[in-house]
Amino acid sequence: MEQEVQMSGEVVWWPEGVPAARDRVAVVCASYNTKELTGLLLWSLRRIVRWPDLGIVVVDNESRDGSAEMLAGAAREGVCTLLANDTNTGHGPALNQAISWLAARPGPLPEWVWVLDSDVVAARPGVLAEALAAARDQSAALAGEPQWDPWHQAERFGNYCLLFDPARVWRPGTGSFTDDGDPAFGLLSSAAQAGLGLAAFPFTAAGHVIHRGRSSLAAVYAADDRAHRDYDWAVGHHEPHFGQVPGAAERHRDLLRAFRDQTGPLTAASLAAACREPG
Repeated sequence: MEQEVQMSGEVVWWPEGVPAARDRVAVVCASYNTKELTGLLLWSLRRIVRWPDLGIVVVDNESRDGSAEMLAGAAREGVCTLLANDTNTGHGPALNQAISWLAARPGPLPEWVWVLDSDVVAARPGVLAEALAAARDQSAALAGEPQWDPWHQAERFGNYCLLFDPARVWRPGTGSFTDDGDPAFGLLSSAAQAGLGLAAFPFTAAGHVIHRGRSSLAAVYAADDRAHRDYDWAVGHHEPHFGQVPGAAERHRDLLRAFRDQTGPLTAASLAAACREPG
């Protein structure tokens, strides 16, 4: 049974010597004013991805577009766990919050954590099976999609979709995410310096997931939220890019249409109903 939880605090590192449940995967996601896109992500994880033991933790950063209310209702219906913030903590701290909640809670731990942006859509049923197979074949602690980083002039994994083994990664000196525009850079750099294996996997290039891109910036721009710290950046960087993957925009449009057909007017109840297997 998933739930809504109020939580704040410092990073909690992954406990040592506590066994993980084999093949249990926990998705973590930060949400900020992306109501329909966050709903689309949840729907895609529940209806498209084929994986027997998948949990979802969403941190809402004081959304004001109805996201928090929708997610609270969806959590009560078992779609996800919601960690509801009464301030906007930022993307990186919200991810830290979700993973710390997983590390601190009683019961079997997930074997893998899958970090997704709220504007990602899981588009192929076998995405987890194939990504985990690639990581395990290479004894890697992280799997991600290489992309060129123009700020650091290097190729590294994109922030929007990272799969990692928290028992090896979520440790002092390697984790956590930072509170800036590139929250995973330190984590990825530290993991590489520690000799943890990094497995390249074509999440978007092979169509396993679709990344719309810049959706939180689009929300800031659309709301004319001039008090937001990213407003000036959002003015010129709010259009979706879809990772420059050919056909991704069209596939996203088709999945969004199917989602809307199943939910109708988007509410917690209609989202929860759409996330259930038909039967």
